[in-house]
Amino acid sequence: MEGKETKQKDMTPILIKDLGMEYPTKNSKQKKRYGIFQCQYCGKEFKTTYEDIKKGNTKSCGCLSGKKHGLRYNRFYGTWGGMKQRCYNKKSKSYIYYGGRGIGVCEEWLDAESFIKWAEETYIEGYTIDRIDNDKGYSPDNCRWADALTQATNQRKPKSNTSGFVGVYWQEHKKSWRVRLSINKKRISLGCYKNIEDAIKARDDYIIKNNLPNKLSTEY
Repeated sequence: MEGKETKQKDMTPILIKDLGMEYPTKNSKQKKRYGIFQCQYCGKEFKTTYEDIKKGNTKSCGCLSGKKHGLRYNRFYGTWGGMKQRCYNKKSKSYIYYGGRGIGVCEEWLDAESFIKWAEETYIEGYTIDRIDNDKGYSPDNCRWADALTQATNQRKPKSNTSGFVGVYWQEHKKSWRVRLSINKKRISLGCYKNIEDAIKARDDYIIKNNLPNKLSTEY
């Protein structure tokens, strides 16, 4: 079952102290209102203008670019950034499948240092990060490193699915339920069945008999 869309946490820096009107530089002719803000990604405090916060020009203390932590060139920094893009950047092509469904990143992992520490301690060479429960967000309890096959078999039911069971499709022209499995990007047809119960059982039996990593019908 797909997770319900939930309101995403607002990651705008939080105002800690109003510093009043100041000149940005010695040569500036116009003052701007400054404040001390707290970064919601790493908790650090920093100084900037109200205008930059309001316009979205400043979204963090600088940790989003990796400058504050010095982790910009860490092998897992791109993984961390990709998570946040999918969950919080509405312009990301993947946002609809993540942030748009209410998928977020736990507070601990909004800090690059915390995520990279977990990644360095758990990483399996050649694997990529995978959420165990696709209806839950990114957190140490719900993430693992998985190979391409495991990730492919851990996908949600597509919206086009009409049976409520992965791999079981109604064929109107045959008036029957067709069963298919995807293994290593290859589709395996398991035939057609008049009753949906028989179709579901055929798929589960095939998975068990061949010791495949695909989820059983009861695991979705």
